[in-house]
Amino acid sequence: MRAWVELIHYLDAAGWPARNATGEVPNATPFGIDQLSGHGVDVAFREVLTGRVPNAIARRVRDRAGGLEWFEAVASHYNPLRRSADVVLCWDEFTGIPAASLPGGPPVVSGVQLLTDPQNRSKRFLRTARRALENMEAVFVQAHGMIPVLRDEWNVPVHKLKFVPFGVDSDWFRPIEGDVDRDLVASVGDDGHRDHDTLIKAVADVRRHRPGTRLELATQLDVELPSDLGVLHRGHLGRRRRQFYGSANVVAVATKPNIHGSGMSVILEAMACGRPYVVTASEGLEGYLNHGHDGLVVPPGDVEVFASAVGALMADPERADAMGQAGRARLERELTTDVQAQHLAEVLKEVARTR
Repeated sequence: MRAWVELIHYLDAAGWPARNATGEVPNATPFGIDQLSGHGVDVAFREVLTGRVPNAIARRVRDRAGGLEWFEAVASHYNPLRRSADVVLCWDEFTGIPAASLPGGPPVVSGVQLLTDPQNRSKRFLRTARRALENMEAVFVQAHGMIPVLRDEWNVPVHKLKFVPFGVDSDWFRPIEGDVDRDLVASVGDDGHRDHDTLIKAVADVRRHRPGTRLELATQLDVELPSDLGVLHRGHLGRRRRQFYGSANVVAVATKPNIHGSGMSVILEAMACGRPYVVTASEGLEGYLNHGHDGLVVPPGDVEVFASAVGALMADPERADAMGQAGRARLERELTTDVQAQHLAEVLKEVARTR
């Protein structure tokens, strides 16, 4: 079967293989979508807009529509490859809502990432989203915690709701060659559910007992990290991510309560690099974490418990390494982009069969 894929405007699938070849990005396409072909689904991607004027119009439309990509959707709606596809696959609601709202064409399967957190969305946006969800043949999420909200508050029928486990490229993210820095705690994160204040306070507490401990934090959020405690990285890490994770004794992520899986990609990338995690428990991470096996899970907002978990792994390098190895093995079995593609292919084939 054939799937037409619509990605958010700044992801250029055509240019991805070259970036992957230089080691800049994981996978041959964004999110490893090309791996669907290994599970019986051939894919073609919507091209990114070119030209100053079309991009200016598209940007203006997105700004007025709360990020919805109406212009891009209309521009590709009558593409022969789209019209002849068995299904349209949208990775998120910003592409999925317009795709499902336009008349005609193949059935739409869309991922949902933020609709379960509707704050700061206009009433018009929410009405449009609700109608589009009705038109979608399937809605997939990558965090179990989102399913009850979509079912009960958005009235998405249970038969339409699908869980597709998130996966990472286990060839690109892999353990580094070289020594682990036993004093280093690493963290990454830009979403609004991050609790970097708790993270920083916890590492400061660990430092009082282990004076060499330091934190390297990559974020665009407005946080203050004392210079004597560590280093704040403001730019995107890019190809440095493997070294960033792999050289740390512990990868730590603190979040506020959420159902979206805040910290999910960081934890999986750390596991792929063979390092243990300390992370805040949340409904969004249900099924991704294995407390005591490949990392430690702590309650939200508890600086003392978070510090205790980080300190325990800093003080026991053998345990930290064993957890990292266990996490890498589990990820290879359950949480790669190929496993993700296998689950997603099943969803797409089911939709195609029932049309």
